Amino acid sequence: MTNIQINTAAYAVPLLHAAKYPSSSICGALLGKVTNSELQITKAVPFFHHWTTLTPMLEVALQQTEIYAQKNDLKIVGWYHANEVINDHSLPERAVQVVEIIRKQFEKCLVLLIDNKAFTKLDEKAFIPYSHTNNHWKKGNSQLTLTQPQETFSKTRDLITSSTYQKLHDFDEALENTDLDWLNSDEFI
Repeated sequence: MTNIQINTAAYAVPLLHAAKYPSSSICGALLGKVTNSELQITKAVPFFHHWTTLTPMLEVALQQTEIYAQKNDLKIVGWYHANEVINDHSLPERAVQVVEIIRKQFEKCLVLLIDNKAFTKLDEKAFIPYSHTNNHWKKGNSQLTLTQPQETFSKTRDLITSSTYQKLHDFDEALENTDLDWLNSDEFI
């Protein structure tokens, strides 16, 4: 079992991304560091709300994110994904394909699947962690801990109820408007 620590910004960005595009699947990269047996997720980078499958643009987004991560002494440690249907807790094959690319660079990477039902409550963890075990992606093999639980829930709730998610930009949007800074979409958190 891997212990996973996630800070407020890295927790909030995927949920804000999902709030901005509530009828779409969304996805993005998780950045962080590894210390001893703990994975520290410190940043989430929103990728897509239109094209969540393997495409040349995914390769471009991953390359740009890798460069950003290296400049900031981080690495891509995982992937987040939200399904478009509220009751769907399955990890789609397209997310598995992406995280397998990440796993080639970082063996202990993970997937955080947004639990859409928990997400609507905004007062409990809204992620289902998946890790690679025995050649399969399985949920529940990792312990996800928020660095500051009450502050994280409160801050995320405030950002969503105030529609601050409109300030968040993903790579899809940056393809249409290159002035948008999708790599630093968490500056307002």
